[in-house]
Amino acid sequence: MSWPPRYTILLLLFLLSLVNYIDRVNISLTAPVMMPELGWDTAWFGVVFSAFTCGYAVFMIPSGLLADTRSPKMLLAIACFGWSFFTLLTPLGQHAFSLMLAMRFLVGMFEAVSLPAATVVNMRWVPKHEMGVAQMISLSGIYAGQLIAYPIATWIMENFSWHAVFYFNAVAGFVWIAIWLLYGSDTPPRSASEQATIDASPQPKVKIPLSALLATPAVLALTLAYFFWAYGLSMVVAWLPTYLMKARGFSLREMGLVGMLPVAGGLIGVLGGGALSDGLAKRGVSLTWARKGVPALMIACSAPFLAVAAVIESPIQAVFAFAAFQLLTTLGLVAFWSIPVEMNTRLAGSIASIMNFGGNFGGFFSPMVAGYLVSKTGDWALPFYTAAAGCLIGAAVLALVPVRLVRFPAFDDSAEPPARHATAG
Repeated sequence: MSWPPRYTILLLLFLLSLVNYIDRVNISLTAPVMMPELGWDTAWFGVVFSAFTCGYAVFMIPSGLLADTRSPKMLLAIACFGWSFFTLLTPLGQHAFSLMLAMRFLVGMFEAVSLPAATVVNMRWVPKHEMGVAQMISLSGIYAGQLIAYPIATWIMENFSWHAVFYFNAVAGFVWIAIWLLYGSDTPPRSASEQATIDASPQPKVKIPLSALLATPAVLALTLAYFFWAYGLSMVVAWLPTYLMKARGFSLREMGLVGMLPVAGGLIGVLGGGALSDGLAKRGVSLTWARKGVPALMIACSAPFLAVAAVIESPIQAVFAFAAFQLLTTLGLVAFWSIPVEMNTRLAGSIASIMNFGGNFGGFFSPMVAGYLVSKTGDWALPFYTAAAGCLIGAAVLALVPVRLVRFPAFDDSAEPPARHATAG
């Protein structure tokens, strides 16, 4: 059996998200070493974490518009070059706090393109009934990247310096660009049998109805739910390495090992979430449950484990509680990213970018809140209580507010079979 061309695209998108998240979490992994060396406390470093998210959030919606109207292949190449270049320059930030903020802001700005553009590539290459698995493959790179980053970053810091972590990560991005330019493509070749399996065909360029999307209750509901959920998860991603060393007493090497357990839980959750969401949809379960009910339930179930992780006495048991939280909460991640495609195939990139803007707006606040609370009180449990509350609120919003198909005259999916118009919430 021959290797379908779309599998190559999915593999490249997986590697892209892997590189993306290595470059995103490297600052979290180096923070325990950087803070004492640079003299920046948790409050200051919370701002450093948020600078990335600020750039990511501000450019998220423009990135979605570009993904729906421009070549996603070239957008992804340019984006990866941009964030890799500024990752390379990040160590210069040690000379001035404002320069560090600028470097992280620019890394976030270029990374904003990745998920909306990848969603559009998946939509063009993958049959809609496989979208959950396709998004699962792309998004699993998020946790695979973190899983790799923990041991590699700690090894580099032990044997070289924290500066070298950023140099190594930048080179990985440049290598991906070369491979993508050789093998990546916006759409399947017209002559290939692959084209026959794709539901969507190329459409003429039409102005994206951004103001109408921003006024659509379903899109706003999805964005609000993602805001609260990402508030909780972003706090864990940003501060877990420092927390394990400062509050739980693990050494740098131990942190690099035990920190892999929560990330592994997240990877399992992403893999399982995509298969579960598509499996339910294929078995005739309503899209309301398959695409929306699953993430709402799993996110709600994850929140208590986050609170337990903050107060349980045993450090290693706390790590396993974090792993349970990551596993359960990420069971809903793939479904979140499949909802924009269910809403409107041709506007998937724009809807995903609006949703992700909300998520990263939440992610902008949570690292600063955590840094401020710890700086003022010395209590590491307080930030995780707020993160657990964010997850619960996000689950409630997602469960209670309808997420329905979005239709606009110029972006009508009426050519699709009626079954594909089932609501996503």
